[in-house]
Amino acid sequence: MSSSIVYQRKRALIIGINTYKRDPLDYCINDAEDLSETLSNIGFDTKLGGNCRYTEFHGIIDEFAKTIEHDDLVLFYFAGHGKQLEDQNYLLPSDYDYDYSSDEHHYITDHAINVKYIMKKIDDKSCRVTIYIFDCCRKLVKTRGGDEDQGLSSMHAPPKTLIVFACAPGKTVQDETRNGRNGSFVENLLKYIATPNTDIEEVMKNVARAVNLQTDCF
Repeated sequence: MSSSIVYQRKRALIIGINTYKRDPLDYCINDAEDLSETLSNIGFDTKLGGNCRYTEFHGIIDEFAKTIEHDDLVLFYFAGHGKQLEDQNYLLPSDYDYDYSSDEHHYITDHAINVKYIMKKIDDKSCRVTIYIFDCCRKLVKTRGGDEDQGLSSMHAPPKTLIVFACAPGKTVQDETRNGRNGSFVENLLKYIATPNTDIEEVMKNVARAVNLQTDCF
C-alpha cells in the first residue's frame, strides 16, 4: 500500500466488537486483530481496541488523537454494528442496549459514537492523509439483520481523506467467508493491503471487486 502524498509516520486505530448484548457478532475481533497485525508488518504504529464499551470507545479515540502529528498518515478501522439515524452515522459500542421502549434518537446520541466526532478529532490534526474504513452492518445469515434501512449513509470526504465502506451505503454485507475466520471485506483487504507500490485507492478497488464476487454488497 502506498500514497502519492509524502508523510512521516503511519498510524492506525483498529477497533472490533463482537460482544453486543443484542445481535452479537462473530468475526469482528478476528478482523481487527488480523488487520492490526498486517498493518504493523508494513510499518504502521497500531492501536487495537476490542469489545469496547461506550466510555472506553470514547477514551481510545481521544487518546489516539493526541498521538497524531501533522505529517502522519492515519487509518481508522471499525468492525461491528453501525447505524444511520437521519443524516448521522453512529458506531455502536459493546454495551449499546436499546430496548425499543422509547425514541431511539435520544438513546443513540448518548450511547453510541457519532462518526463525525471521530473525524473531527482526527481531522483537527491536519494529517497528510486520512483513511476511514467502516466495516459495519454486515449480515450473518443466522444473526445479523438485513433490513433495508440498515447500513451507513454516504459521507463527504474532506481533502486528502478517503472514506471506505465495506458495502454500499444503506446495504449490508454477508459475513460468511471461505476462510472461516474473517468477514468478507477484511478477508479480501488482507490480500491486497500489503501489496508494495500500490496506491490505497487501487487497493480498495481491488478489494471491492473481490468482495463483489463473493457477495452483492457493491
